[in-house]
Formats: sequence, C-alpha cells, structure tokens
Amino acid sequence: MSQPPIATMLDLACELAVGAGKTIRKHVGQRPSHYKADKSVVTETDHLVQEQLVRAIHEMFPEHAVLGEENLPGGVRGPSPSDARFCWVLDPIDGTRNFVTGFPCYGTCIAVLDRAEPIIGVVAEHALGDLYRATRGGGAWCNDRPMQVRAPHPGEDMLVGTPSTKEPLTLQVLDVWLKTKGIVFRNTGSTAAHLALVARGSMAAAFSKRCKIWDIAAGMLLVTEAGGVVTSAFGEPLLPFNLAADHPRNDIPFLCGEPAIHAHLLPTIPRPT
Repeated sequence: MSQPPIATMLDLACELAVGAGKTIRKHVGQRPSHYKADKSVVTETDHLVQEQLVRAIHEMFPEHAVLGEENLPGGVRGPSPSDARFCWVLDPIDGTRNFVTGFPCYGTCIAVLDRAEPIIGVVAEHALGDLYRATRGGGAWCNDRPMQVRAPHPGEDMLVGTPSTKEPLTLQVLDVWLKTKGIVFRNTGSTAAHLALVARGSMAAAFSKRCKIWDIAAGMLLVTEAGGVVTSAFGEPLLPFNLAADHPRNDIPFLCGEPAIHAHLLPTIPRPT
C-alpha cells in the first residue's frame, strides 16, 4: 500500500486543529463534566472535539492508529498505536482549566508519528489565533513566519516555562531556579503553549515533570525543527515513544530549550533516588 504524502497529512492536521477552535470558542467557560484520577479536569467539549478529530482522521486514513487524551468514540475500530506505522496523537483541548475559567490560553494539539517518532506537529492556539506547525526536516512555522529558538542576550532575563504541579521534584527544581540570577518563571497553564513559545524564541526553555504523550508530541517537533533540544528532564532521549507504555499511565518529564540553555539547566535537575 502506498503511503500518504506528508503534505496531505499536514493539511488535514492543520484543517482539523483550526476547525476545532470554532467549536471550542463557542463553549469557553463550560463547567467540568468530571475530574480524572490525576485531578485534571475534562469537559463535554473535550469529548466532542476529540470525536470530531478521530472520525475525520479515520475516514481519510482508516489504516492509521489514533491515540487521544480522551476515550475514543464508539464505532471507530482502527489499529492499535503500537501496531500501526502511522499514529495520530491528539489533545483536543490543551489547557482545559484555562478553557473552563476563560483564561485566554488553550489550544488543540495534533501530531502524526511514523514508527513512534513525530513527523508532523500542529498546535492551534485558539485564543490568540496562532497556528504552529512543523514537519520533520521541513522547519517550524508560526502562521507564515519561520521559527527559531533563541538564547537571551547577555544581561537579559531568561524566561523559563514552568508547570503548576506541586509534586516534590518540581518544587525542588523551582527552588533552585528561584535562587538563580536571570531566570524568570512563566506558566501559561498549557504545556503545548510553552513548547510553542520556546520554538518561536519567546521563552528560552521549558520544563515539566508530569506530561503525557499528547501534551508534548506535537510541541517537541516544533522545538527541534526550530533548532532546539528536547530530552527527558534528566537528559535521556524521548524518542521513539513507547506507545504501549506511554498510554495512558506513565508521566513523561521533559526539558526543552535553546541548546546552550538546555545544557546549562540540565545539571540543575536532580535525578530521583
């Protein structure tokens, strides 16, 4: 069977991510339908958008697997993520707490993996109307502008994206960075936004201890195609993803940034004992 050209998959990913925003913006402020076991929130719109995405992908590429943050809709019977060559990884609303409260930072993330490595990454930031996209070997773009990671100039503050979680390792890392001259914390409440902002040079780095594959699969391609580095929080490679292990249980700690900044911050993160 011939494989679909990357341009066709990219066009679909961009169309679906932007289209999701039309649904999402109609329901900003919707109350959570329930809280998950990890205390994250989910709304009916999360499920509605994911169903729209999954059905459109399955209709066009029924031989591709789909891995989403929410449960897949009934009636869709594609291959398992660990068996298919191509796997679409979806986060229908990244920044659901922001969406629920009306805080203007929430988006839709779509990645396409080829043998468990991202070849397409799309993040549609709906509140600002920015569309971030990247293809493996093809560079990274925000709307019509190419992106490049950036280190701060001498004497300039280093903006670092940080998570909201209060788990012990994160608090330990933030305590070290709080005492480090020049590091200024930023937290938008959206992991995908942090990765996209690193890719466009607006942040120097970003760190998180508790992420899932759908939080980072699209954004990490944005960063690497913009010249940055993405590893685990302890320096190990994240690719290829272990799709069987990463869904849905395991957390993926990561550190990303402009290469020199990444190398500077990495030794400050203690390995768990």
